[in-house]
Amino acid sequence: MSRTSHLVVLMSIIASAALVGTGAVVIATAHTAAADGAVAAQQETVIRKDAVLRRDAALRRTPDQVVRGALDTAHATDAVTFAYAGDSITARPDSWLHQLEGDPDLHAVGGYAHSGYRSDQVLHEIGPVPDADVLVVELGTNDVNQAVPVGRITANVDAVVHKVDAHHVLIVAGPPSDRTTSLWGADRRAGQLVLSRELRAEAQEHGWSYVDPFTAIRTSDGAYEPGTTPDGIHPTAAANVRVAQDMADAIEAAAR
Repeated sequence: MSRTSHLVVLMSIIASAALVGTGAVVIATAHTAAADGAVAAQQETVIRKDAVLRRDAALRRTPDQVVRGALDTAHATDAVTFAYAGDSITARPDSWLHQLEGDPDLHAVGGYAHSGYRSDQVLHEIGPVPDADVLVVELGTNDVNQAVPVGRITANVDAVVHKVDAHHVLIVAGPPSDRTTSLWGADRRAGQLVLSRELRAEAQEHGWSYVDPFTAIRTSDGAYEPGTTPDGIHPTAAANVRVAQDMADAIEAAAR
């Protein structure tokens, strides 16, 4: 074999070795990428499961405060009757609703409110109250917390109104919030402001009344005024006295 032939054979062997080596590197790189992807997927699964567990734990910690049906309070024979559909802003022991129990000019004749409930959950539980002069709808706070689209909230509000079938309707603005995050990834403060705008528009479209009883305790950016909330979510008992006064005026106005 000539010197040239030897060189050709030697170069072929070197080239083949290089290709095999390159292929081994490519295969190893592919296997490494697949392994990294599997690890990332497992980590994402763990993160999601942890988020679900934390959300479930938060919901379980929500006090089981429920108000249902008529409130048997002393009232005048010509008192304005009203029904209520609400969440903790309505159901808590020091809420505007309980503040109004001593008002002889108003009488709650039915409804449903449950702390921690979304609008769809209240819709499921509430029943007709056709003899009510006014239906007061205070819903959406927990929907905002759980990142429910605002269009779905207003659709549930519409369904509640039709189900209760009261003579008049009063839609209540979302309350202030000191929370700008949630376990569901929502900005609660910004979400409440958006909700309030949409609820006002919904009320105008249907010819319903609308009230924002939180004006005096809400800052310009949607937070609570200092000293008016114990937890950044609900008004204090003292703040609810003012809220109740505005609600009473709005209920009587809506009934006219």
